[in-house]
Amino acid sequence: MPINLTLAARLAFLQLFKSNDTGLHFTPRRRAAVLLWYLVIPIHQILTFICFYLDEIFFPLYRKQEIKAPVFIVGNFRSGSTLLQRLLARDPDHFTSMNIAQIYIAPTLTQRTFWKFIGAIDRVLFGGRGRKWLQERDRRWLDTIQMHKVGLFTPDEDEGLLITIWSTMFLQFVFPVVDELPPYDHFDEEIPALQRRRIMGFYSAIIRRHLYDAGGDRIYLAKSPGHTARIESIYEFFPDAHIIYLARNPLRLVPSALNFFKYIWNYMGVPDGARRFQAAMFRQFKYWYLYPMQRFRDKPKTRYMVLRYNDFVANVEETIQKVYEWMNIPLSDSFRRVVEQVVKANQAFESDNVYTLEELGLTRDLIRQEFAEVFDLFQFNREADAVSVMQ
Repeated sequence: MPINLTLAARLAFLQLFKSNDTGLHFTPRRRAAVLLWYLVIPIHQILTFICFYLDEIFFPLYRKQEIKAPVFIVGNFRSGSTLLQRLLARDPDHFTSMNIAQIYIAPTLTQRTFWKFIGAIDRVLFGGRGRKWLQERDRRWLDTIQMHKVGLFTPDEDEGLLITIWSTMFLQFVFPVVDELPPYDHFDEEIPALQRRRIMGFYSAIIRRHLYDAGGDRIYLAKSPGHTARIESIYEFFPDAHIIYLARNPLRLVPSALNFFKYIWNYMGVPDGARRFQAAMFRQFKYWYLYPMQRFRDKPKTRYMVLRYNDFVANVEETIQKVYEWMNIPLSDSFRRVVEQVVKANQAFESDNVYTLEELGLTRDLIRQEFAEVFDLFQFNREADAVSVMQ
């Protein structure tokens, strides 16, 4: 396993012995976050490592599983990728995505088999009461998390798989010490080639397992903002991959994303993170706007699609039709009805990601100035409303 033990040790040292210098002060909330990260998570990681090797003994046929034309939805945070993934994932005749339980609890075949066995016992002996209890706790806890609605059995971004090997840009949320973290947000261009191949090899091995577990005949559907920095690596490991890039006006995206980060950092016991790392986040957002467009120039249009957020949310049905035609996949009448139902449900949705520019330390002029190149490249409206409660 290509686990980055050096980074794990370095971050532990900074947290335990340099917390005042790094801004990772031991507040009560921070103590709870660190206790979870260094006690509960490592135990699960060790069990996961063992199960990876057990997979080779009990499920060796997974190695023969092909990964055909996977779909990767990329773009900056708060650009609509969750809506698109969860919509496409409701077409099980064609797509399969990983849910939170599969990503964080059972990425291996051995773990999934164990939990299926527990589920069978629950159904036979207890009439499914255990699952109902779990679903209720799921609604009470995960479904209250701000950003997008999450749940153990809901498709989500598979960037979390890389937490197992300490090789993900998600680490910036737990340890916001930007200068100490590897540049995973510039993955293709700044992570050494050998390390990139090891990380992508680990990632693709889990996808192979997932497809094998799902029956082997569906298209793997992934979404993750982190994949935005891996355009070239995705094409290297999955030559027939389709990449869908979602682009949203910076006047809407930047404050929404910073408010999202503010929430996560506060949750992790770093309440001033959004202001401290605003400049670093600006650089990341800007890079994730520009880098994919550079890489797409050398690719045939059959391999990538650029969708504008406003066009997508204004006409979801037309966008889905366009995506299916681009991938040469038939759009069934039953799935059309699903899309219509989702559109109606989404019209009544109100996000809890509410903010003002002032409380985030932002102004419209600042965003227009910092992202001038992005406005020019995508021809975004510089006079658009910068605040919306509908995300």
